[in-house]
Amino acid sequence: MTRVSHIFEPPALGVAVVGAALSGVGIIGVGIGSMAAAHAGFSLGIGAVLIAYGALVLCGAWLGLRRNSWARGMIVAPALLHIATAVSFLQSDDTPQVIGASVALIVLVATVVAAVLPSTRHALGGPAVE
Repeated sequence: MTRVSHIFEPPALGVAVVGAALSGVGIIGVGIGSMAAAHAGFSLGIGAVLIAYGALVLCGAWLGLRRNSWARGMIVAPALLHIATAVSFLQSDDTPQVIGASVALIVLVATVVAAVLPSTRHALGGPAVE
């Protein structure tokens, strides 16, 4: 079995891990962008916090990849927070922002649903699915 097919066995685990990894990378990107804006110390501080938070989200994806039982909480909790954020961006009059938030919302909902499925729980060391 190749490493990639191992990630997607069961498929729901793969969806949850990839969704969490995409979220983490996106947050790190926003943090780097904030630091690059260089609006004095404020941008640097916010950027550093976003990069650290993105790294924690990536840690959750890595734990899912390693099939650690803690991964489910570290994938679901941030994704729920990100869903709330994406929904708030849908209120904007800026069309590109609404489109981006809509795409992010689809990925985030898929991540949460995949992470809470019984097959994912079982793959992460939870009780057997009956």
